[in-house]
Amino acid sequence: MNNEYEQARKLGLKSYREALSRGEYPYLHVLDETLSHVTIVAENQLGLMEIPIDRIYGTYTAGRRGAFAPNFMPLLAPRTEFESKWSALYKSHLEEGIKEPVIAYEYMNRYYIAEGNKRVSILKFSGAASVTGYVTRLIPERNNSLQNRVYFEYLDFYKDCPTTQLIFTHPGSYEELRTFVGKEPGEHWTTDERMDLDAAYLRFKQVFDARASEAPKNLTSADAFLTFLHFFEYREVLEKIPYTLKDDLDRVWDDIVLSAEKEPVELLLDSSDQPKKNLFSVIFGSQKPDRPLNIAFIYAKSPAESGWIYGHELGRIALQEAYGDALHTYVRENVRVEDLEDVLEEVIAEGADIIFATTPVFLGGCLKAAARHPEVKILDCAINSSHRYVRTYYARIYEAKFLSGMIAGIMTENDKIGYFTDYPIHSNLANLNAFARGVEMVNPKARVHVQWDSLNGSDPKAYFEEQDIRIISGRELVLLSDDSREFGLYRLTEDGHENLAMPLFNWGVLYRKLVASILNGTYEDMDKTGSRRALNYWWGMSSDAIDIICSKNVPESVMRLIDFMRERIASDEYSPFYGKIYSQDGVISDDPHGILTPREIMRMKWLNENIIGRIPEIEELTPEGQAIMVVQGKSLTEKEELE
Repeated sequence: MNNEYEQARKLGLKSYREALSRGEYPYLHVLDETLSHVTIVAENQLGLMEIPIDRIYGTYTAGRRGAFAPNFMPLLAPRTEFESKWSALYKSHLEEGIKEPVIAYEYMNRYYIAEGNKRVSILKFSGAASVTGYVTRLIPERNNSLQNRVYFEYLDFYKDCPTTQLIFTHPGSYEELRTFVGKEPGEHWTTDERMDLDAAYLRFKQVFDARASEAPKNLTSADAFLTFLHFFEYREVLEKIPYTLKDDLDRVWDDIVLSAEKEPVELLLDSSDQPKKNLFSVIFGSQKPDRPLNIAFIYAKSPAESGWIYGHELGRIALQEAYGDALHTYVRENVRVEDLEDVLEEVIAEGADIIFATTPVFLGGCLKAAARHPEVKILDCAINSSHRYVRTYYARIYEAKFLSGMIAGIMTENDKIGYFTDYPIHSNLANLNAFARGVEMVNPKARVHVQWDSLNGSDPKAYFEEQDIRIISGRELVLLSDDSREFGLYRLTEDGHENLAMPLFNWGVLYRKLVASILNGTYEDMDKTGSRRALNYWWGMSSDAIDIICSKNVPESVMRLIDFMRERIASDEYSPFYGKIYSQDGVISDDPHGILTPREIMRMKWLNENIIGRIPEIEELTPEGQAIMVVQGKSLTEKEELE
């Protein structure tokens, strides 16, 4: 067996040299040394189990660490007692198999061998996937580090589903996995369900590992599996064989790779960010299509019952009027999230070339449809999505909210201003803070009182009345079915109310420009830049996607100021988030000439210092609010926290 030992030793020496070249420790890691500065609060006996061999990280004590390289291959010279024992054990493994379990400790999802280092070495050399062992779990104190938080999320998941296979690296991943599988937190998984999960993952891992050399080094197979489930139903994945999984993985590979990038999203902040074409092609396309384009709009509600949908419907009508017979637009209303995939399949079967989904909660279904139908262009009205196969679009309404805040700050008589909004997602926080910054610019004494419509038990009208708040920023669009005209910025009077100003989404402008880019080829050109990043259209006043309308109830002098500031914002000469910025909790920026970057604006989770109120927790929201938050309002990701 000397030949096998020499082969194993060569692998060990290679691992040893590679570790040295990277400036890393060239022997087995020792758990005793790691624990010397760690407080262990509990030990759990996990009993006899299969230990994934690729997560065996080192040895428990320092006794034999110098005998092995980091990959557990031997380092000691041939014709020694160590080589003799290793070779004898290898021979026994070939003849009878290694039956005696190792003894190991698990700490932070890594395993350290207390007894059986040679057995692990031989099984690794032989290509085994796991080793049988008795395991003791060592649980550290909780802290705020990323790794610790993810580990305790794993421990919570392990109580319901004791898997040792799926180890994620991002917070929220286990919650997301439960959602894909259809399990609630605290719901017990049967043995069969746990085995199905492990089997599905291991089949995927086999396929992923074959392409792992093409993936970023920080992308694990478990994280890739979770991204894969964004595109393919878990129940379908359970039935797939490796060959089918390979085809599916190839189709969404760019998105799998994208999930590991620090900056996965490319923000297109202006319509001029797109590749240039001549004027004729921008208006009519580079060539007239041989048939009208079919464009489907998917609505969660009807225009009559939702101001948000009504705005998109006006945009659809403007698009149809602009292009006439060159395209055909049609609508599917009142689409539930659970029915979305079927609806998308239906409109695609009917010949849809382009699909606009008009709410963030539709993103999951759009991803699955995009994986099945790459020939169809699918866009979702969401912000900061990191998926490449579905582009997202939104408008920088915060620019208009800033101007609205200026009007409110000037016209308030008691320095109290109400702000009524729905979900505490990043885009709404930007809108609220921009509004507060506008108030602050013209009236430092005024305070903005925020009320969340999606908060359980919320009654904004009663609160505003109790606080004697008469200047209020409400919904951007009025409901067709609602007799009330309390929208935009308005002032309560003895006779009712007066409308002052209304931030305006010009969805028609955005839809016309997006469709023009498809017709003239610039949409496809964006995919040929060599970048794998997701493309998010986030247009503002500079693209005419956002505006503000003031009523005659706003004094002419105030109107002139608003027009002046609007021009400054539209020409990128001024930003609502320019200068020193203070939140309720401290300093955001102390640079008098600093400007928050678009990504800082998209990711803000703070409230300006002149705001009265707080950001509610997801558990305090209505079911609809919680559904929106799951898609658009999660806690900051690891990548955001590490920047």
